[in-house]
Amino acid sequence: MPPVLVALFWAWFLVSIVVLVRRRAAKRAAAGTAAEQDLESPADPDAADEEPVEARVHAFVGAAPAAPSPARLPAPPTDFETPVTPTVDRPMPRSAPAAGLADALVGIRMPCDLVPLVLNRLANDRITLSTTGHPAEAVGTALADEVERLGYVLRPVSDHEVLATRGATEMRLTIHPPDAEGRHFEHPTARENSIIVEIVLL
Repeated sequence: MPPVLVALFWAWFLVSIVVLVRRRAAKRAAAGTAAEQDLESPADPDAADEEPVEARVHAFVGAAPAAPSPARLPAPPTDFETPVTPTVDRPMPRSAPAAGLADALVGIRMPCDLVPLVLNRLANDRITLSTTGHPAEAVGTALADEVERLGYVLRPVSDHEVLATRGATEMRLTIHPPDAEGRHFEHPTARENSIIVEIVLL
């Protein structure tokens, strides 16, 4: 082998040895630095246990969904008016007397299934009503409430008769319960055990 090649071979060999030694030295130095850091700050097994339970739970189940915000009602329009409390349709007292019984009882809602017993179109100042299935006390109370709703002031005359006054209009309301046999002597056409109501315009 020529002397030149022998010299180049040995030079390359020495360079390789130097590079290999430096690499091993660098690896040992890096390993020693890591070991020193571990010694300076050792892992504390109890530190992990001190992690809040809530944080571990959130890490396990994920972030809880945000609570939905309550729905907001739409704002009322600017021209929205405050609702007015409904009032009972109670007619105002009139100074002039009623033209007839129909005029005096306009707007009435007959309670307890009261229906005309005798309908006389010529007599516009009185009416006779009858009903069954209701006691006389219930019929009298319901009829009195309805007449008061029309604006009349009631004044009892007896146990079965009252006077109703509204302004210049006055009526007499009389309730006739059946006799012991369930009949009415003055109204023989009435059904048995029926209640008779007479309303007369005074």
